[in-house]
Amino acid sequence: MIVKKMSELSVESAVALWNLGFEGYLINSTLTVDRFLARAVAEGLAFEHSLAMYDEQGEPVGLVMNGFRTIAGRKIAWNGGTGIAPAFRGQGFGRQLMERNLELYREQGVDAALLEALIQNNAAIRLYQKVGYEITERLVGLQHEGALNAEAQQANHTYTVKRGRPVEVSRLSFYNAMSAWQTQWNSIKDGESVMITDDASVVGYALFKCVYAEDGSLTTVVLYQCEAAPERRDKREILLAALREVFAQGEASSKQLTMNIRQTNHELQELLVSLGFTPFVEQVHMLRQL
Repeated sequence: MIVKKMSELSVESAVALWNLGFEGYLINSTLTVDRFLARAVAEGLAFEHSLAMYDEQGEPVGLVMNGFRTIAGRKIAWNGGTGIAPAFRGQGFGRQLMERNLELYREQGVDAALLEALIQNNAAIRLYQKVGYEITERLVGLQHEGALNAEAQQANHTYTVKRGRPVEVSRLSFYNAMSAWQTQWNSIKDGESVMITDDASVVGYALFKCVYAEDGSLTTVVLYQCEAAPERRDKREILLAALREVFAQGEASSKQLTMNIRQTNHELQELLVSLGFTPFVEQVHMLRQL
């Protein structure tokens, strides 16, 4: 096998390799050049440190895209997509590519590596486990259309609610810094934050983004994180106050989504279901210490 840096490929070749590697995937992951580049920028993917694999005849075998961040003084890598061309699946090339990718992580001084995998993708999960990844969390995406019920619309709390930039929540002691990559504040710089304060102390927060159509109408509100301080007994009320602020701008025709909410946030999960949200995707969050 021949392994190249993704930066050695033309953009068109990189996109073609991506689409080939994810052909027949459980979720349609086909990208255009514009969407591929936009995703790379939004998620901090590094072409110089992502890999493309070919056989000796020059046929494309697969790829792995990587992103890197420093979190709490540790260098963290994220696998932003591993795909193998259909003709080469089930022949051990995925493991070969992943082992070479771990070598790249070591060369880059990575301390820990993260990735997500669809819960139905048993083959991929087994592959990641074989090279040392462990499941640390289950993640769920939920959705809702139209106006939320009365409980979400009526403000009956005494908390102070403040809107701000995503980076502001990163300074909180209970900020979930090692959440799924796309839910970290770094990936949603064009989003917003909500902080819930009680007696001058921040007791909860949310990260979200509004998506607009070309005519300026709101189409979707996406929730990425929503957490209450762990010592609080009024977690449900804090989370509800945050959700009310996040989805307040929703319109009857708009959609509300949650992205990779951790399943162990039981209060939030139960609250969202009570507000009418239903699950549409589930993933596992995986960690590899280096």
